[in-house]
Amino acid sequence: MTQTLDAPTPGAMPPGTAPKAAPPLWLAERVVLRIGRGPAAVGRLLDRLAAYNGPVGRLVRFFSSVKLGLVWLFLTTAYIAVGSGLPSVRSYFDVSTMGFFNAPPMVILMALLATTLITVTLRKIPLTLYKLGVWTVHTGIITLLVGLFFYFGLKKEGMVRIFLHQTVHHYYDNSERALFMQAAGANGKSAMLPLPSLPLFRERSSKNHHPMDVTAPAKMVARLSPQLKGLKVRVVGYYPYTHLEALAVQRQPGQPARKPALEFNLSATGMASGGQWLLAKTPRLRVADSGLPCGIEYLYHPSARRLRDITTSFKGNNALIVSIPADHFRKVLVIKPNEKISLPGTPYTLVPRREIKMPLLSKGYQGAESQAYMVDVYHARPGKKPFHFQRVALFRYPTKTVDFVFDHGQRKLIADKIDHQIHIRYEDARRYQFWIVEHKSGKLSVIQRAAGGAVTQYPIAIGHPVATAVAGIPFSISVQELANVVYRPELIPAAQRRPQLEQTMGHCVLQLAVSRGKWTDNQIFIPFQQFGLHGDLAPTTVHVPGAGKVSFVFSTLEWKLPAALTLLSCKELFYPGGNSFPRDFISKVRFTNLKTHQSKVAVIHLNHPETLDGQHFFQARFGKQANGTPFTVLGVGNTNGLYPMIVGVIMIIFGIGYAFYVKPVLLNIKKQQLARFAAAQKRPPESSPGTAGAAG
Repeated sequence: MTQTLDAPTPGAMPPGTAPKAAPPLWLAERVVLRIGRGPAAVGRLLDRLAAYNGPVGRLVRFFSSVKLGLVWLFLTTAYIAVGSGLPSVRSYFDVSTMGFFNAPPMVILMALLATTLITVTLRKIPLTLYKLGVWTVHTGIITLLVGLFFYFGLKKEGMVRIFLHQTVHHYYDNSERALFMQAAGANGKSAMLPLPSLPLFRERSSKNHHPMDVTAPAKMVARLSPQLKGLKVRVVGYYPYTHLEALAVQRQPGQPARKPALEFNLSATGMASGGQWLLAKTPRLRVADSGLPCGIEYLYHPSARRLRDITTSFKGNNALIVSIPADHFRKVLVIKPNEKISLPGTPYTLVPRREIKMPLLSKGYQGAESQAYMVDVYHARPGKKPFHFQRVALFRYPTKTVDFVFDHGQRKLIADKIDHQIHIRYEDARRYQFWIVEHKSGKLSVIQRAAGGAVTQYPIAIGHPVATAVAGIPFSISVQELANVVYRPELIPAAQRRPQLEQTMGHCVLQLAVSRGKWTDNQIFIPFQQFGLHGDLAPTTVHVPGAGKVSFVFSTLEWKLPAALTLLSCKELFYPGGNSFPRDFISKVRFTNLKTHQSKVAVIHLNHPETLDGQHFFQARFGKQANGTPFTVLGVGNTNGLYPMIVGVIMIIFGIGYAFYVKPVLLNIKKQQLARFAAAQKRPPESSPGTAGAAG
């Protein structure tokens, strides 16, 4: 009789227990499955929505296509490639690089790609340990798209120029333009009119029947100066590929001119200068000095003081005209170098030192030069501390006279003069000088100062020479024509045009129409310049009847810096063996917080930027002014969205690596585990000794 045992046989399943269908899951599998419960629930919801026949169902089914996702990915990649590699496409659509990547087509493509990826992933790809690579790639792409959206949507880039030992508080945008306005005598007060609707590469003017009409708010103009109330400023044209050509428009004496000019002629026996033009408002071009036996200067509506000085006779080759209004003092002093001159009734003593030739470096005066005299001035007014300074009095441009002081043996320039009570005018009479004067009354006259200081005046009419003599040689001087110089845009030929914005910005011109009451001028052309009111070009100045002078500058938007920047030092390093190819620009900059006034010093050079309050400062350019003063140009920009982009790229790389290298290994291990488990399930149970004996 066979004996039955109730105890379970080793290796056999207990009665009533089903055999295992699979081995236990790994910990990593259980964790991923738990995380995937949420996406799986959303996927089931999308499945139910896709089952509907209405618009929602069709929309879900439409975005559930893997092929559609590949189409969006291809289109997005193609859009980025075209925008990056073909600037002519950007110029055709009249957008900058940032504008192209922040345009609606790019945003729509990114949204469609993200929607398709999310829908396909949730509906068709369960989140498991073996699908983790695909999920990581898709999540990385979506993260990258979000980063791109914020990067191009919030990106702000610009440039700031800092001269050595100077401090700046603003930087200028790379592409967004603006019109700056400044009124004469308004204590430096200015206004900025943003021009977001201004095109980049397309002409807008009445000539091509696409004029502009952007009007500066009346309150903005009135804030500059109460005298400007009622002034209307409009942007009426834009010329992107152009340069301004000077054109002389003939006028009659007394007719007002914004840029007055005249053509003169000098002639003598066997010699004639030929017609030469002088421009009264351009310092460098209002004087004819080289190649002539005398100096000639054109003065348009000169001040009474200027007329009195140049019509003052004296005996000598060099003289100083000194006036001290507070002490009712005015005297002409013939110069003897290093001889002390006391000014009776005043606290001043002068010591003329030497005559020099001085180049002018101020804005608008670049390229001009003048004879000047260096004078030591000693001031000893009762009740006040005595002081000493050095004045360099200019002959041609007396308003640009400068002072120098001495601090611990160092000679320092005082740009706006240290003492405004004393006026020193230098008059050069070493050779003959002529002034052609156009008076406010409309009359013309010639003022001649002979070598030695004697002055003679002549009335003159257009086309009628005035006979005179230079060093005993008979001469005649005549005014051939009066004109008003106007500038008109001259278009650059299409073959020479460039589609890159940075190569176009410097060749664009803005056209303004300015009016007040019955007066109007719609032919005001302003060339573009970088760095706003602190650029290299002189502002375009308009004289408005009854309101005074208004200056305009066409540049880019001015933004506030997060701190005041002071350039402490800067230098450029060159490769060994030559000074032609710089290898680095190094700028030492002090950042001063505008709220806390705390400072820190940073060294900025190529590939080593400085970060402050979300703004990155990197070395862009280096240069020097004509007077040798060095400056540095720093790029300024934010990087919103950069970190999501980096995270997205890392996730894509990790996901691809996981899918191609980690997943096969895991699958191989899992297959071996399943094979061992299946073999164990099929193996017959081993018989125990007790059972064998009973059976026998």
